[in-house]
Order: sequence, then structure tokens, then C-alpha cells
Amino acid sequence: MNNFLKKYKVGDNSVLYELKNGMRVIFTPTLRSQLVYCGFLVNVGSRNENESTNGMAHFIEHSVFKGSHKRHSYQILNRIEAVGGELNAYTTREKTFYYTSTLRKYLHRSVELLVDLIFNPKFPAAELEKEKKVIIEEIEMYEDSPEESIYDDFTARLFHNSSLSHNILGTKKTVNKFTKTDVINYWSAHYIPQNCIFSLVGTITERQVENIIEKYFYNQESKTASISENNMPDYNRFQVQKRKSFQQVHVITGNRALSVHEPRRYALSLVNNILGGDWMSSRLNMNLREKNAYAYNISSGFNTYSDTGSFVIQFGTDSKYLNGCMDIINQELSKMCDEKISPVLLNKAKRQLESQYAFYRENHSYMMQVNARNIADYGKLITRNEYLEAIRKINSSDILAVCNEVFDKNKLSILIYSKEQNMNFSYF
Repeated sequence: MNNFLKKYKVGDNSVLYELKNGMRVIFTPTLRSQLVYCGFLVNVGSRNENESTNGMAHFIEHSVFKGSHKRHSYQILNRIEAVGGELNAYTTREKTFYYTSTLRKYLHRSVELLVDLIFNPKFPAAELEKEKKVIIEEIEMYEDSPEESIYDDFTARLFHNSSLSHNILGTKKTVNKFTKTDVINYWSAHYIPQNCIFSLVGTITERQVENIIEKYFYNQESKTASISENNMPDYNRFQVQKRKSFQQVHVITGNRALSVHEPRRYALSLVNNILGGDWMSSRLNMNLREKNAYAYNISSGFNTYSDTGSFVIQFGTDSKYLNGCMDIINQELSKMCDEKISPVLLNKAKRQLESQYAFYRENHSYMMQVNARNIADYGKLITRNEYLEAIRKINSSDILAVCNEVFDKNKLSILIYSKEQNMNFSYF
């Protein structure tokens, strides 16, 4: 094996390659699949921005599709779709992901294109100006969506004075001011091999993966990584109402929570499922929607970051039902903090998490992305046994402790979007 490469067995049956230029490649083989899934995780997001560059990570995610030194925009967009595959990308607060799904025989086509996008963009000036207009349209569309805009507004307040407060899309003002030089400087600082993880899932051999590494990745030069300051200031509880012209009242309440490195995150994930996660039988869905018909959408969400997290409950309702909704939410949070959950409910919640994990393992595109995030966050894969053992160890006392920490009513904040003014804030 080429000595430019280190190779490790990780996870249940995966292989991690570490290149001298700092790039990492994670490969998970599958059985008898005609499809291959691959992508680049770049360790950059809105958290790596300042007030003047806010929105730049997302802008670059769009702009690399506008032309490389090898291809025009149409050629990029048509390269994978011409063979019936999928090419896509997204930006989060801490990461950007570019990925493809194709028939196995087009794997080299996918890899070569992704490398071209990541390491060889041209950023044509005329195309950048057009893309500004597209993203401003995206910002306006997002502002018309109360479910999305209230979540980002709440997050900005929750992490006030930190880079986590930055909106992923940026603002119309910041996006309009971006220059080609700004774009190239930001891309040069962050789109480097040390910041990139390439993830691959499919029915191919390790030798084929190594051929791909040798052909496409070795010639990417190592550069000095840009280091971002990610200080997390203290959190101050807030209760805010903003006047908006939406038909419904939109509400989000929550608190800071656990980071991606906190072992108790498994217990809080279980709590999220019980309260208002993806299941229709969650407590909030049963009480707000099924029993009282107060809301069509009611959900809770637990989001982890490298050094902190958030737990939120979000819903939309008619203003006449707002107090009833908040009464039910308060009752459910108090119950979670005061009463140990029964063994029957605890086992049900554990079975749900185990099933969700199995669903993810069957979704190879999702697996490919999670594998990359695991390597970025932990430097390894979380194995099936590790995950299931962590879930099985959770007891009712663990649930009670994490609920009392996150659902402390002296720390819960609330943000309300409503046509009416002077809302009642005595909810906690």
C-alpha cells in the first residue's frame, strides 16, 4: 500500500484512510447494491463567519456549481443527471456537504465531478452576481415561512453574541456586498484537504477505493487550516413577542442543551422522542393535536453542536388556543421533571431509537452522510453495538436528571410571532 496513506478498520465493517495532505476518506461496503453514494463533508458553516461574511458558506455552496476551470455551469449540472444520478449539497451551522447517488458504474464520474467542484471552482463574476439574486429570493421565501424563520430567530437569540447565532443564508445586506475576492479568500481558507472528509458507501472493493484515492485525492495540496474562535458566551433567558402578519400564532420555546460530545445526549434524544419527536404517539402530539385539536403541527427537536446544543418545542395555532397549548406544554414538562417514567414507556422509547437506527442503516445515502459527520465529530464511527449499549444503559433516573437540567423553567425562553400585541408572557 502506498506509504502516503494510513488505513484503519473502524466501526462495524468500515475503513478509514488518512492522507498525508490531511484529507480523510471513510468507506463502508454494502452487499449487492447497484448504487453508490459518495460525498464531501467540508468542516465549514455559518459558524465560521463574522458579521461581514455572514452567509458566505452557503453562498459558496451555491457558487461552486456555477463553473469550474474545467466546466461551465450546465456541464456541472448535467454531468450526473445525464446518467440518471443525483447531485446535491447543503449547508449547516458547522458543516457543508456535497454528495451524489449514481449507478455503481458511474462512481468515477461522481468522484471526479465532486473533486472539481470542491477544489477547482472558477467563481465567474457574472454568475456570482446572478446567484446573489437567487439567494436573496431564497431569503425572502424563507422569511415567508414562519416555521423556518422563527426557528432561526430563536436560535440567534439563544446563542446571542456567538457565531452560532449567524443565519445560514446570511442577510440581503451581507449577500449583496460579497465580491469575487471575498468569495475566493473564504474558499481558500476553508476548502482545504484538512477540512475535508470524503465518504463512500457501496458494493465495491477496498482496492477500488484506493484507486480512487490515488487518482483523485493525492494531488490536492495540504494548506494551513484557518482557525475560528468559537467562544460561547453566557446564556440569558428571554421572552419576546414579535408582530408578524401570519394567520396563525407561531411559538417556539426551549433552552440550550447538550453538545455532540456529551454522553447524556442519548438520554435527551430519548426524551425528545417521548415529548414530540417523529412519532405520532408523542405526548405533545397526542395532547395538543389528537385530544384537543389545538394545533396541526407540534414538534420538539434536539440539535447538537461541537460545544453546545439546543432543545426546542415549536407549534402554530389559532390565538384563542395559545394559552391552552402552553398549559399542556407546561404540564408535560413538569411531568418529565417530577415523575420517573415507567419501565413500559422507557422500553417503548428505547425500541423507537433502536428502530430509527436500523432505518438509517438501511438508507445508504443517509449512512454515507452520518459516517462523514461521525469522523468529523469523533474521529471514528459510532458502532451499532456502541449505540445500542448506550441506549440500553439509560434508566429513569438519567431521564429525570437531564429533564431537570434542560427544562428548568428559570432558563426556558420563548419567542412568539403574532398579529396581536401585548401577549401574556406568564407561561413559565
